[in-house]
Amino acid sequence: MFKKSATDQDVDKYVEKVEQEGGLIQQRYNAEFLRGFAARMPQEFVEKLQDEAKNDKSGLM
Repeated sequence: MFKKSATDQDVDKYVEKVEQEGGLIQQRYNAEFLRGFAARMPQEFVEKLQDEAKNDKSGLM
């Protein structure tokens, strides 16, 4: 999930990362109260994204 401050381009970057790592985007959410996507992806990449979210300085996630 992304914060309201995330742009469509910010979300698109993560969609691209997921797809590059062998993931599959199943649903995108672009409502005012919910921004993000649902995806199937390798466990290693899930862990990488979780680490990025914990250390996110940009305020996007």
